[in-house]
Amino acid sequence: MEVYEELRKHLDKHPTGAPEAPEIIEILSALFTPKEARVASRAPFRPKTAEEIARRAGVGEDEARELLESMADKGLVYAREKEGEWGYALLPIMPGIFEFPYMKGVKDEKLERLAGLWHSYMEKIMDGLDSEVFPFARVVPIQEEVESRAEILPYEKVYEMIYNAKVVGLAHCACRVAEGNCDAPLEACMLFDDTCDYLVERGFARYISKDEMKRLLREFDEAGLVHNVNNSQDKLMFVCNCCPCCCGFMRALIQFEKPNVLATSGFLARVDPDACNGCAVCEDRCPMGAIVVADDVAAVDAGRCIGCALCVTGCPDEAVDLKRRDTIPETPATMPEMAVAVLERKGKLEEFIEVNR
Repeated sequence: MEVYEELRKHLDKHPTGAPEAPEIIEILSALFTPKEARVASRAPFRPKTAEEIARRAGVGEDEARELLESMADKGLVYAREKEGEWGYALLPIMPGIFEFPYMKGVKDEKLERLAGLWHSYMEKIMDGLDSEVFPFARVVPIQEEVESRAEILPYEKVYEMIYNAKVVGLAHCACRVAEGNCDAPLEACMLFDDTCDYLVERGFARYISKDEMKRLLREFDEAGLVHNVNNSQDKLMFVCNCCPCCCGFMRALIQFEKPNVLATSGFLARVDPDACNGCAVCEDRCPMGAIVVADDVAAVDAGRCIGCALCVTGCPDEAVDLKRRDTIPETPATMPEMAVAVLERKGKLEEFIEVNR
């Protein structure tokens, strides 16, 4: 198992980490052959040629390319062609090695066995992602509920960010495929640009139109799913449509009590007591248990509200709306900025830079 511990230590240099635990060694040994693990443990997290990775791993270029292609087909290594040359990069534990193998929506015997290991290991992953500097992801409400506000920020306009992407796609939600705890829509993981191209090319996802993605977001809102995106202002890397019973991020908030894994939106729910009829639809739709109906009027616990707006879109009497938080969570300009801040906090920035030279 030495080669898999070496791979785990290598993965732990990434901002999302790979904490030490028996589960991760068993997971890695099921997903990677020993030869693949050796090459992967020398691969950078940014694309390099097969020739460069072969040199680092001490194997022949043809062997390295064959192993890298095998891992790319399994959703363990990212692959892209640029200016006629293929580049490869080891995927992190999340988002990547956990999610991508489940995105085809087919849970074979191996993935069925791994689901239990991932379930157990998820709390340790979330420990590593629980960052007081910058959370890994953030909540966004459905745009119809905030787009008329003068103070809405460009990165809060999820529809506009979708239309700014080069390509968009859809894959199965790895959390719901692995956990299987509810009947929420399975094909609900939204992908963008280079990652989308890679996953479509390797058979893990399909392209969709931007208008279809906007329509699906509204459908997922109706189904009671929370929209989470990568925590940066510049562009979308993913939109997760999450349920509290399967999603790792939601489990981190509710079950593991890791509040800094997922940033709230910049809004809070607000109830008009004169319009509220006490029907409790908002209470039922709130994933955080932040709304309680008493004496036929709903009340919001601001300390628990994540600003997802499911209460707003579900209210039959339009008695709930969103108001701007007094303090808006800080959102990094780019994902690299967020990654650097997290790595500095962990004391791993130099290691990460060295891996990617």
